[in-house]
Amino acid sequence: MKRRNFIKASVLGFALPSLEIFADKPIKSPSVSRMLCLGNWLGFYTPEFFPKSTGKDYKSSRLLMPVDEFRNDYTIFSGLDHRCSHGHKSWNNFLCGTDSQTISLDQKIAEVRGQETRFKTIQLTCGRKPAEAAMNVTKDGIVLPLINRPSVLFNKLFSPPQDIARRKYEAESGKSVLDNIRGSLKEFSKKVGKRDNEKLDEYFTAVRGVEKNIYKRRLWLDKPVHTTDYKMPKRDPMAAELLFDCEKIMFDLSVLAFEIGATNIISYIGSGDQNVFRVDGELLTASYHGLSHHGNRPKTVEEYVRVNEMQMNNVAALLKQLKEKKDVHGRSLLDSTIVYLSSGLGNSNTHSTSNVPVLLAGGGFKHGSHHAIDASSDNAPVLGQLFVSMMQKMGMNEKAFANAKGDMNSYLL
Repeated sequence: MKRRNFIKASVLGFALPSLEIFADKPIKSPSVSRMLCLGNWLGFYTPEFFPKSTGKDYKSSRLLMPVDEFRNDYTIFSGLDHRCSHGHKSWNNFLCGTDSQTISLDQKIAEVRGQETRFKTIQLTCGRKPAEAAMNVTKDGIVLPLINRPSVLFNKLFSPPQDIARRKYEAESGKSVLDNIRGSLKEFSKKVGKRDNEKLDEYFTAVRGVEKNIYKRRLWLDKPVHTTDYKMPKRDPMAAELLFDCEKIMFDLSVLAFEIGATNIISYIGSGDQNVFRVDGELLTASYHGLSHHGNRPKTVEEYVRVNEMQMNNVAALLKQLKEKKDVHGRSLLDSTIVYLSSGLGNSNTHSTSNVPVLLAGGGFKHGSHHAIDASSDNAPVLGQLFVSMMQKMGMNEKAFANAKGDMNSYLL
């Protein structure tokens, strides 16, 4: 189908996005097409996360024991960070590099891989998001909202017929409004000066972006909605003690989203800021936030580590599902999905953003080792270089990210 013929026959009077149907040859997708970023708001207790030895024969640490059966499917890095300032607010650099107002890794990849699916990206958390956390940022510096209830995500993925009808109505209404805006702006632009026209041009660009999104929504709304036999609980587990039950469901639904091709890019922030958890029937002595500021007190450290273990148990269940389920080419989802687990904090007790814990799984990389980076070395890589390797693996021709130039392919390929 030729693009010009499609436009002639179309009733949609705006620029269309680049689609495979308009290409002379089909777009060849790279072997890795999905990414899942897991950010732990209050970090991990790194003395129990990082193995004591390096290489392939390292002895698994306490916090890696839940995922040890998959050790050949992931790589551990210590010594990496973005070289940014310290403090809770610097957590926002997690996917952004040294400036939390610049585009985040997920949104950067979404510019290429997010056009192929119903949803460009999906952002998740459980319960209340920490007030200071801003994980997903567009190129315009806009912080994206998070889905915090499993039922909302489930309905997004598996919409009932009445919901589809409502979305079609919204898409048509939005198109009509934008048509009026475009006509008014074009007429108005003839009456203003150069500087005002520059501002109007920026606004035109934003409107065109919205138009493309509306067109994409209409395109996908005409396609059959997937069904699932996944059993959701009658109520969302939103109580403070049930955060990890909520998290597990979010991970289950994330795997389903990848399996049905609803999106290629998902990110999740593990919150639970002021939650007081019950572990093995025992109510802990302080909130999660309080435990993270443990002051090196043995009892508090132990409770903090027990919370970390609950988080890693959910990660283990996630990796198990990704490894067992197949993509359309018959490979395990884990082989064609990059899973990045880390935190904006290397030491939550001191609000340090240095030496963050990093577990990189799947994605067809060479795995099975612990790499300890000497950050004091003149040629020590920074975390952004790992991001460059991740982008390249997903078919992007990138050589830099934020303050990082180059990649970490020598560790992974």
